[in-house]
Amino acid sequence: MTNAVKSFKQKVVLFLGLMCAGAVGSLVFPPFVNSLAGYAALILFLFYLLGTERSPKELFWSAYAFGFGFYAVGFSWISNALLIDDQRFAALVPVVFLATGGFFGLFWAIPAALSGKIKERYGRVLLFCAAFVFFEWVRSFIFTGFPWNLLGTALSFDIRLIQGAAEIGTYGLSLMLMMFLCGAALLGESVKERRFLKGCLFFLFIPLFFVLGTGYGAKKLEKGESLTVRLVQPSIPQTLKWHKAVAYKNFREYIDLSKEKNEESGLNLNDVDLVFWGETACPYFLDYDREHLLELTEAVPQNGFLVTGLLRVGMENGKTVSYNSMFVINGRGEIKDYYDKAHLVPFGEYLPFRTYLPDFMRPIAGVIGDLGRGEKYKLIKVAGVPVMGGAICYESIFPHEVLNKSEKPEILAVLANDGWYGVSAGPYQHLAAAQMRAVEEGVTVIRSANTGISAVIAPNGEILGRIELNEIGARDVKIDFKLSKNTIYGQWGNLVLAGLLVLFLLGAGVSVSINNCYNRK
Repeated sequence: MTNAVKSFKQKVVLFLGLMCAGAVGSLVFPPFVNSLAGYAALILFLFYLLGTERSPKELFWSAYAFGFGFYAVGFSWISNALLIDDQRFAALVPVVFLATGGFFGLFWAIPAALSGKIKERYGRVLLFCAAFVFFEWVRSFIFTGFPWNLLGTALSFDIRLIQGAAEIGTYGLSLMLMMFLCGAALLGESVKERRFLKGCLFFLFIPLFFVLGTGYGAKKLEKGESLTVRLVQPSIPQTLKWHKAVAYKNFREYIDLSKEKNEESGLNLNDVDLVFWGETACPYFLDYDREHLLELTEAVPQNGFLVTGLLRVGMENGKTVSYNSMFVINGRGEIKDYYDKAHLVPFGEYLPFRTYLPDFMRPIAGVIGDLGRGEKYKLIKVAGVPVMGGAICYESIFPHEVLNKSEKPEILAVLANDGWYGVSAGPYQHLAAAQMRAVEEGVTVIRSANTGISAVIAPNGEILGRIELNEIGARDVKIDFKLSKNTIYGQWGNLVLAGLLVLFLLGAGVSVSINNCYNRK
């Protein structure tokens, strides 16, 4: 065996090993969240990546291998959506797995390669932390954006750990967590070099003090007017969601679950203020279908309202289009207000580059053509109901992109359908994203899913009245706290992140300068 062949085989084994480590590292996200194995994998990888001086090229490929496994496994639930439509897209499952890891792996690789430009230890680590989180932010808008599984979300298993999102956002928590993990890796370097690296204390204690400091008293909520909401989740399988033969049966299941007396709370329908159904819960175009609109009033409280998802017919650029919408309906069958989804899912609700694709291709979500785009940040204003903002499905994963900044709503209504992803990590990760938005913006989130996890989320991130994945039923939640509060991140958004990243870059420069001065002596 030649040295070249041996070297190639060693590189392949190393690449595969780092991929496996990345796969284990993805266990820090829901539903595993506080997995010790996931954190151990991240720390050991950072110890390997940052501990020994390597060229930018070596750092790139090492981090790319880890990132490939980290995101390919972390996002593996995406492939489930391809298996819904009569296995039509089943052949694309391996392609999606490889493409997901192949593309998102770059968001580990590029920061690692950039950090290799600095030889001084602490400057290199600070630059890596800043670059990693900067590219998390880039993920939020590149190719329409996919800021799913931001590293800070890993802390969502305990609401005390995510209170800092109100000040610095989820991106800022990503920075704190990455800084802490790098501190743990530097502690490992101390053991390896048999001398204590005092700098590791900086990386360990700053994020620790911040997270513990902001988490103190996390469960305190200010008292407010009482509001009772009923979440309805029929957990209709996605294979039956759009099946014409059972459309009416599904419709009646929503109505029946809504109007029954709730055994847990003891409340009747007319005892609640708002009833929430999931995304596209109603299979009919209610703005034209008066018969089913009147039948639906069986599920509306006498003095309250129903919030439901459905498709709405409208006009866009002179053409008739369907919108993925949210209606607020009263007991007389009047549509009081609505919200249309503004941030559509590429390849799910519309086809990018449709002109260049074959005619048989259509969005995976089961619509005939592309959906229309609604007005971003449109408020839902109905007399007798707190002002609501709307977010449908994955719109809730975008930090600082869910609320009207000029007029903040009191409630963020999130209607979802995670039936596409089956029993997987996807629905749990989706819920965690909504939880982070509640803390960042200081707003009450009411999340209702056709299939998934439904819950009311307080402005401090506390999850109330939860309906579990694939559980069928209705749950009443009494809200007696103030629905919204002001937060630093809600007011300033990613300017806070920009300030933090500048501080880290300045810190890297100072660390390099001090090291150079010391070496010259």
